[in-house]
Amino acid sequence: MTKFQGLAFAAATVALALAATPAGAATTTVINFDDLTGVGLVQEGYVGLKWSGDFSHYDLPTPQFPTASGQTAIYANYAKYQPGAVSAPGFEFGEAVQFNGAYFSGNPVGLNFRLYLDGQLVHETGSFAASDIATYLASGYSGLVNRVEVFGYSGSWVMDDLTFTTGLSSAVPEPATWAMMIVGFGAAGSMVRSARRRRGAIYAA
Repeated sequence: MTKFQGLAFAAATVALALAATPAGAATTTVINFDDLTGVGLVQEGYVGLKWSGDFSHYDLPTPQFPTASGQTAIYANYAKYQPGAVSAPGFEFGEAVQFNGAYFSGNPVGLNFRLYLDGQLVHETGSFAASDIATYLASGYSGLVNRVEVFGYSGSWVMDDLTFTTGLSSAVPEPATWAMMIVGFGAAGSMVRSARRRRGAIYAA
């Protein structure tokens, strides 16, 4: 093994270890909104999220709009989004997270999640029709996001038990990590070929 090959192989080993090491312990959070009582606006900074006046809450039993748990659910703020109009109220996280999904109930019209990272749309779910049974809509996206929008008709749905996971890092290695891995794997392949040639030469002799 040459000095260059040894260094490259060591670099690849370190790169693989870094890529496989989690940034921290992952924590999944479920927001059930049950500490919000009565009818009102979801306040800015509630549970650390930016709501921008897009959502209201209620804790009144409504057969067509049942909650997934407890008494409280949230919905598009009617003062900002006229009922019956197509809208996309959203909320933002203070850090990049994995958004898992939430429960919806309401009228059987289509709605979906739109997920963003730093202002760029990264994923959109298929259309989901709510019903009078609270049903989970998964995001279907394992990457990181920091903004989520609910695209649909204002006044046709309520949302409950919103779930997200923090403490995750991107599964895609950084460019420098890829470079070290490629160089290291190339060196490893070269060492294997050299070893085979040496064995072949010994057997031929």
